[in-house]
Amino acid sequence: QNNVTMQTLLSIGNSFPEITNITINNGNNIDLTPNGTIQLNVYIIARDYNGEGDISSMRSEFFDSAVSSYGGSDDNNNHYANSSCSINTAYGDSTEINATCIFNLQYYANNATWNATIFVNDTNGASSINSKTGVINTLLALGLPNSIDYGLVNATAVSNETAANVTNFGNVIFNLTLSGYGRTPGDNNSMNCTLGTTQNISIDYEKYNLTATNTSTMTLSQFESKYANLSSTTVTKTFDLNYRQNDTGPYFDDTNSTYWRIYVPLGVAGNCTGNIVFGAVKGTGT
Repeated sequence: QNNVTMQTLLSIGNSFPEITNITINNGNNIDLTPNGTIQLNVYIIARDYNGEGDISSMRSEFFDSAVSSYGGSDDNNNHYANSSCSINTAYGDSTEINATCIFNLQYYANNATWNATIFVNDTNGASSINSKTGVINTLLALGLPNSIDYGLVNATAVSNETAANVTNFGNVIFNLTLSGYGRTPGDNNSMNCTLGTTQNISIDYEKYNLTATNTSTMTLSQFESKYANLSSTTVTKTFDLNYRQNDTGPYFDDTNSTYWRIYVPLGVAGNCTGNIVFGAVKGTGT
């Protein structure tokens, strides 16, 4: 014979595990919760042709790929790790498993494109790695005290200065929007009072300073020269308040003060209440 065919034989001892699918947040962009955490689920499907029982462990890292990387240090702004993802062998056929890697994301995790990198290992030390990207959306949110209390102020006097601290409870730098009203939005009043001939304090008599504190006693003209008028119309003011970077605790690099006073004109008496509307916005302030 001119040609002879010889059969070849091979037995494969160990196959490497394979990651066949990664799903982040059910395929949706990720929305964070103001001043809180959310649970992010990353679902993985993997296969090992030596049998599903050969897959011994799975771990994952989720990181902002612009500023961190696989193997980087954990940081609530840009890097999270889960070294013990749960494995479910009931999924699929005898070679398949699915797994869930959970991350508790803080509200100040970067608004960016993030990378979920999965590492799977088998009982013989063979491993595979795979990754997929997802997006954390912008979160604009702010925190404030419940009220500003000017205390007891005589008619025709300017109140003492009162500070209201603004805290960034989101994940982007923001400017402030400000407006005010007495009883109803757009009424051109800052407060409504229980007694007096007019019972309203004009919106122009409540004023703020976003950059400097002035604790000295002031006349009306001094007050008007050092503070800006509150308005019934919403205005955007430059504030550039950074979001939290300090994992130890809030109110360090994410908080700034605003300073407020009010002038009490003739014609009002009793007890007065009003409303200041604070908002957070990206973009240019004035």
